[in-house]
Amino acid sequence: MAKTLTNIVFYSPWERRRIARIVFLLIGLSLIWSFFSDTLLHQLQRPVIKFPDVDLTYWGMHWLGIPEFLTGNFFVALFFDLALFAACCLSFWAPEKRLYIWSFIVLYFFYFITFNTFGAHHTNHKIGFLLIALPFTVTDYKSFNYLWQGLRYFFLFALADAFLWKFFRLAWLHTDQGLMIMKKNAAAVLYFESDSWLAGLYRWLLQHPGLVNAGYIAGIIMEAAFIIGFFTRKYDQYLFVLSVLLTLGFWLIADAYFFQFMVLTLTLINFHKLYEPRRFASNLKKGDMTPV
Repeated sequence: MAKTLTNIVFYSPWERRRIARIVFLLIGLSLIWSFFSDTLLHQLQRPVIKFPDVDLTYWGMHWLGIPEFLTGNFFVALFFDLALFAACCLSFWAPEKRLYIWSFIVLYFFYFITFNTFGAHHTNHKIGFLLIALPFTVTDYKSFNYLWQGLRYFFLFALADAFLWKFFRLAWLHTDQGLMIMKKNAAAVLYFESDSWLAGLYRWLLQHPGLVNAGYIAGIIMEAAFIIGFFTRKYDQYLFVLSVLLTLGFWLIADAYFFQFMVLTLTLINFHKLYEPRRFASNLKKGDMTPV
């Protein structure tokens, strides 16, 4: 039975299992998307450009030669990708098996570092899948709930911090800030995909700069709203909707794919309210009148 402690909904092991399956289903869909985007390791075709930047984790991985080893041979890379898919599928099938969860986390960590370093850019959107798997590595359901709630606060911090960054740098005072961001990030689409529907949308938006700038300001206000989440969970359902709108805004204006990072929005959903009626109905069919 789920318990409530200081306004925190504690999910039962039954609910935890179903939350895990939602998480790993989304991760699996993301890996399939990576396959069709040609961004799995066996599709990188022995890359030579590296971008470890000044991150000690990346330096350490390259000092050990792990990214080079994984991508230097097609069959090694293919085996790694198959193992990553297998770990994800096994985690979905039996989320209570910690070995499967840890195997996925280790493999996805290697994929995350290798993808970023040979992509010549430190993207951070994939970190969402790496982090959201961590609560499922513990056996105690209370520890799971504390880690799950910790991810909620991390997600709130990420968006609230994005607001504070823009606010204190006075970016909101630049009247054409949103337009300039879109021009910079849409240039490649306009040049290489000039006949696409997206390029047509960008051309229309460039002719209506007021809409772009208004959308940018609206995004800042929506990011500021996530500060509320630090003080109450009452509005989490509305913050969930805002997070979806922000994801679409990041993609449209900044050409930033934060869909994978936004998997952390699951921490804003009260799954107990979703699962309780279904479990109660299931118990009724079995003739069990025990409260859930």
